[in-house]
Amino acid sequence: MQKVKIILLLTFFFFAAQTSAQRKEMSLVNWITLQEAQEAVLKQPKPILLDFYTDWCGWCKRMMATTYSDSSIAFYLNQNFYSVKFDAEGKDTVVFQGKTYAPTSMSPKTPHPLAVELLQGKLMYPSTLFLNGFDPKKNEFQIKLLAPGYLDREKIEPILIFTLENVYRNTSLDDFTASFNTAFRDTTVDAKLLNMKWKFPENVFDGNYKSSKKKLVFMHTYWCNSCKVMQRGVFTDSLLNKPLEKFDLVDFNPELKAPLFWRDSLYQKLPQDKFPFIHSL
Repeated sequence: MQKVKIILLLTFFFFAAQTSAQRKEMSLVNWITLQEAQEAVLKQPKPILLDFYTDWCGWCKRMMATTYSDSSIAFYLNQNFYSVKFDAEGKDTVVFQGKTYAPTSMSPKTPHPLAVELLQGKLMYPSTLFLNGFDPKKNEFQIKLLAPGYLDREKIEPILIFTLENVYRNTSLDDFTASFNTAFRDTTVDAKLLNMKWKFPENVFDGNYKSSKKKLVFMHTYWCNSCKVMQRGVFTDSLLNKPLEKFDLVDFNPELKAPLFWRDSLYQKLPQDKFPFIHSL
């Protein structure tokens, strides 16, 4: 037991001793500066992931070596986010949203004023701030989601989707995370999905389909992760079994190319159309 404790302590101190350059090499994420992220958002809007760390924080290094070295997490971040690492005790003067933040002291472990402001005075490391929906006219982000503490893959995945796909507009992060965990970590979901009688739009909207039931049309694309959460984590809720029996459930991908009939009119996606929705002929 004593040997195990010594190994664990040595492992912790190994992570704590890494330089920021070494930590960056351990990560698969394409990190950029805060200034670069602000400039990039104006040219091509994307969410910003802002990782607050310190050189002495062992869990910060651990998160770099695990979460940010996970190939799927890194790929998702590199494709959809501007990722920024910010030394919460750094001594650089930085500008954020037009305001200048200069270090108040050159003494070690003095928190940077920007870290104090964005972390709302709660200086816990690591802490991750997720920003999205930047409005240039108001010079502000519509969503500012702060997640203190170490985030492993299971914790960060729903937050990334929640931030990127603007799920905050109609649900809370806690509710979405619960649905996410049901959708992808509940082993009974696949069986429940098989029992659901989803119909395809090309069968329901073919001009001949007859049914006395009302239609519940679930519009989603296959690249939309929050859609998958809703289909797998919400529609399979046992409380909805009886209400859903009153509807014809239609699984409708708006990028469908098949011709469809609606109210005696033919609709079809044109081959040269860049948009996902079908148009009337």
